[in-house]
Amino acid sequence: KKIKVESPTTYMATIQFQNGVLIQITLSFDVINHQRNHIELYGTKGSIIVPDPNMFGGSAFISVSTGGKWGEHQTENMHLGRINIKNHSGRLNESPTNANYRGVGLSEMIYCVENKKKHRCNGELALHVLDIIESTMRAAISKTPKEIQTTCKKPEFFPEEEVKKLLL
Repeated sequence: KKIKVESPTTYMATIQFQNGVLIQITLSFDVINHQRNHIELYGTKGSIIVPDPNMFGGSAFISVSTGGKWGEHQTENMHLGRINIKNHSGRLNESPTNANYRGVGLSEMIYCVENKKKHRCNGELALHVLDIIESTMRAAISKTPKEIQTTCKKPEFFPEEEVKKLLL
């Protein structure tokens, strides 16, 4: 049975951050197959290949010269980078082992509530992300730029000593 798709399946956007940095993003379900990494960032001073954002570990690859070699930044010695599952989807760009610490976000939230600290995945951040998504969708429909109405404070760095408190 064929199902009629009633929502857009591809978005392309240019987003300007408060500090002036521009990013171009393409989000699409309209591909038959791909072998690209999940996220690649290209800047004027270098490029970064980010590991699978659905997992916590995996190497980041960084290149800072045109046509230069990729340097590897490994995460396996970090608490949330240690491999704790073996799983392989068969994709060429994925490792057969991963670090999967999905519950750590909730653990961090509970820890912060108990210790009267602001947790990283807070309502202010969630509202800002939702505003960006909604504004992108409205801009696509109207074919005009949209101003983001919200802002949020960048979450604090999650230091290894804090992570260690959350892991059993």
